[in-house]
Amino acid sequence: MSDEDEKKHLEKIYSDVFRDAIIYEKQYPIQMVAATYMAIAMRLYKTNLTDEEYRKMIQTVLETEVKPYTPDRKIN
Repeated sequence: MSDEDEKKHLEKIYSDVFRDAIIYEKQYPIQMVAATYMAIAMRLYKTNLTDEEYRKMIQTVLETEVKPYTPDRKIN
């Protein structure tokens, strides 16, 4: 898969999963939704990375700034 195809796939899955999170946010407290996604992500990383790679991933998460989304904005 080319880098461009991989980027498109990543953008697609991000959009799909984020859209699902917005739907869940209407049904459950947002902290519950976020905690569930974090738990799933950490479990997937722990399953597929070495201990060192996992520690580096967690460190990257801690050091990465993210912007909040605007809840009323339409998600495509």
